[in-house]
Amino acid sequence: MADWMQIQSEDDIYLALHSARVMMNELSFSEMNQQKVIVSVSELTRNILDHAESRGYVSFEFVEGRGIRITVQDRGKGISNLDRVMSGEAVQPYRGLGLGLAGAKRMMDQFEIYTSKEGTKIVCTKWK
Repeated sequence: MADWMQIQSEDDIYLALHSARVMMNELSFSEMNQQKVIVSVSELTRNILDHAESRGYVSFEFVEGRGIRITVQDRGKGISNLDRVMSGEAVQPYRGLGLGLAGAKRMMDQFEIYTSKEGTKIVCTKWK
């Protein structure tokens, strides 16, 4: 199982991005796929700061020696309008790249989201 990194600040986001890049380099990901993962990790971890009161974690793990799985778990209040958010309709003020969950989903090969009043968990995978 992967180690969890707590996300409480901008610095934590940068550490998470560095960890993802190191893993992708080990798998010889293309530059394009690396950028897709970096943008997705940035958006997903930014959501922890912006929407979950900095109460969340991220983990990375190798998958079958040819992919990277990212799991983001927060202890926020959940996403009440998930369908609108995932369709890109629900636009909120943002500080990240503005792509949000819908953009992260488009950039990853697999994307699952689970949300409740106790928090949100996102599991996504990118294959090289």
